[in-house]
This record gives sequence, C-alpha cells and structure tokens, in this order.
Amino acid sequence: MKFNRLLKRLPFCVYPYKPYMHKYKCIFIHIPKNAGSSIMKMLGDSKGRFHVESGYYKQVNDFFYSRYHTFAIVREPLDRLFSAYQYSCNGGNKSVEDLVLAKLIKNNSTDFLSFIDNILDMHFIMEQPLFKPQYLYVYERGVMNVDTILYFESLEKNWSSFAEIHNLPTQLIQTNRSLLGEKIPILKNRHYEKVKQLYLPDYQLFKYKFINDC
Repeated sequence: MKFNRLLKRLPFCVYPYKPYMHKYKCIFIHIPKNAGSSIMKMLGDSKGRFHVESGYYKQVNDFFYSRYHTFAIVREPLDRLFSAYQYSCNGGNKSVEDLVLAKLIKNNSTDFLSFIDNILDMHFIMEQPLFKPQYLYVYERGVMNVDTILYFESLEKNWSSFAEIHNLPTQLIQTNRSLLGEKIPILKNRHYEKVKQLYLPDYQLFKYKFINDC
C-alpha cells in the first residue's frame, strides 16, 4: 500500500496523463470543438487528443489531480453543436469512427435542421464524444471538478493573463477551425427547443443565455 502511494507520486505518463501536464503542472480537460487542438499544440502535445472526463484523471492519479491546476474551455452550446456538425460532415479527423459518423449523418439528413430533426437525440449525444454535453467533462456528482473554466467566446482576450499566472505559453496557435464564413442557419422553434432541452445543463451551469430566449 505504501509502495502504491509512492508510485503515484512519480511523474509517469499513464493514460490519460501526458508529458506537458508534468512539465507545466496543469491538466487540460479537452472538451471537443472548444479550441482544444489549439491549446494542445501550444502546450507541445502532438500525441493525439484525449477527450477524457475530469473524474477519470482523478481516478487514475488523485495525487497529481489535486496538485496540478485543472482547466477546461466551454462554448455556447448551439454554436458548439453546429461546429461539431460541420466537422463531422467533413469526416472529422478521418479516423474510421469519424468517417462512420459522417456517413450516418449524410445518410439520414440533408442539412443542419434535418440533422436536428432526424438524428439529434439523447442517445446520440451520449454516444458521440463530439456532441456530448460539456458539463459531463467537468462535473462529478453534481460538483465542479476543475479549478478554472475559460470561455471560448473570450479566449483570445483572456488566455494571456491566465497563461501568465500559471506559467503557460501565452501565444495561442489557432488550428482546426470551423469552416470560415459559415453561420448557424435560422432554426425553427422546434429546433431551438430540442437543442435547449438536450443541452439544458450546459446552458444553466455555464450561464449561457439561450438564443431564442433573448
């Protein structure tokens, strides 16, 4: 037992821990479609993305999880949903899983609105990491499980000061951006309501105002 406790204090990169986490003494909880690729590149991580919930980091090694600064980026849910939809339609990262997802979407919908009508439901968003509600990555048993939440919408403005405090690189590198010029199409009330109900905890916990309520 004592040996196991000692072993946990050695900076091994046992999944999902990565070398940059020990280098910077921070843990980035990578929520898909929230500028995570830019953060990983800036931190010098080129070993692939881990979309892992915060609780799993804690379970694997609570010693480092309690001592390193943990942070995540969240995004307005409808904006993130549209970004994930675009990314998926274009084959994602071209992995087998992403190509299968692209085929599923294209075979069952013709645009973003029909995607919401025909595909988007609770089963789908819980099965697909790109569409999974954001709160599930950073909340555990109803309690916030990370030290800092940054907002996608103000990331460029706030990153530098956050990075200076935690001795991280201050220059963001933009990668994997959504298609330029593409805007969320105008949804009908049924689409707004469906998105709102499916992602209600994200709206409430991260204090986003739902577009159709403005």
